[in-house]
Amino acid sequence: MSVKSAKRPAFRKFLPAAAAIVAVAAFDQPAAYAGNGFLGGFVGGVVGGVIGHMLVEPRYHYAPSYRSEGRPSRSRNASGGAPQAPPSPADSSRALASLAPPTTQQAQAMLKSVVPSQSLGTVGASDDLNQIGRDDNAEAGRDYTSRIDDLIKRIQIAQNSQHSTKEGDVTEHAVLEALESSIREANLTKFETFLGENWSPERLRVMILDRVQNEIGGLFDGTNRGAVTMNDLDLMIKKAAKNVYARLFETSELLAANRSSTLFVERLYQTHGDLVNGEVRESAEQLLADAATSGLAQIEPKLRRDQNAFALRYRAQRIVYDCLSDNVEAISSNESGMATPAEISKGVLDVTQQQCAKWVSAQLIGADDKVKPQDPVPLRVIWNAEGPKDDASMYGRATDQL
Repeated sequence: MSVKSAKRPAFRKFLPAAAAIVAVAAFDQPAAYAGNGFLGGFVGGVVGGVIGHMLVEPRYHYAPSYRSEGRPSRSRNASGGAPQAPPSPADSSRALASLAPPTTQQAQAMLKSVVPSQSLGTVGASDDLNQIGRDDNAEAGRDYTSRIDDLIKRIQIAQNSQHSTKEGDVTEHAVLEALESSIREANLTKFETFLGENWSPERLRVMILDRVQNEIGGLFDGTNRGAVTMNDLDLMIKKAAKNVYARLFETSELLAANRSSTLFVERLYQTHGDLVNGEVRESAEQLLADAATSGLAQIEPKLRRDQNAFALRYRAQRIVYDCLSDNVEAISSNESGMATPAEISKGVLDVTQQQCAKWVSAQLIGADDKVKPQDPVPLRVIWNAEGPKDDASMYGRATDQL
């Protein structure tokens, strides 16, 4: 076996390891900073430098000493001297060792020299409450004035392209007034009061204006020659505000339902600690999904006909999960300690039918057997048999209350 042929497998073994390091550096970053190539560039440069050094400046240089059939060859040196003898086994071992990947200690030393940036500091952050409603680009997510300018310019361009002679009445002041009134009428000010959830007035305005930009093209068609009045724009802004309210209500309840399902698992660990085995952890998600389906079975047709059907379905799931968390000790315990997975599954379904379904019905269905109007509530609100429990610390002031 030649040194050249021996080098090749070792180099091939090193390449997957290098590729794995680069892959981890490239994909282990949070979505908000996927464009930050600092760590990927650093590790890639380190690995690339090591490989380049191995290829360009190897520690040992040998001419091929064996033919493909394994017989020694007689190659001459550059000066035409005597044929070179094949390398000794010790020399071959040293040459192969020079191509080996860095040791664990060397790799740790290289990684310890990395200085993390502020963006990398958020990796693995557990405080998801402060991320709700937050845009990756914070300034762009609040800059509603530039949205208004873009909207007015688009209207002007459409009118000029149609050679319209009608003087428009769309102004920045008029658009701002339409935004404020539409936010109040759509009850979006409710979201502004939720402390720590980042539904700020600026973000709400941006959401509305972005939706208007997507739909305003229809006003330029027809026989009006591109002319758009403030009355037309005001109606579109009001419609967009209602749509934003529906989407935020749905998003808020979805996040809350996910939080409540996580709370059930947390309560399970708080009750039994290390006794919670892998089978219970793996089946918890499906178990909760089955419980929610069972708890909503009777009122599902009524929820489906409501204009906020998706948001109310998530709210019903949220109530079921809070109900199960309130009864987690009775569900997961038996005389000998922690119940078996089969006993826990049966306990979850029994409690859902006997208690949680009643909680859901009491909250969502009125005396007339119709769905009661529902208002958004903060993410941190927890349900019990009497209804949602909140306190003043969850709320702030809306802009129209200042």
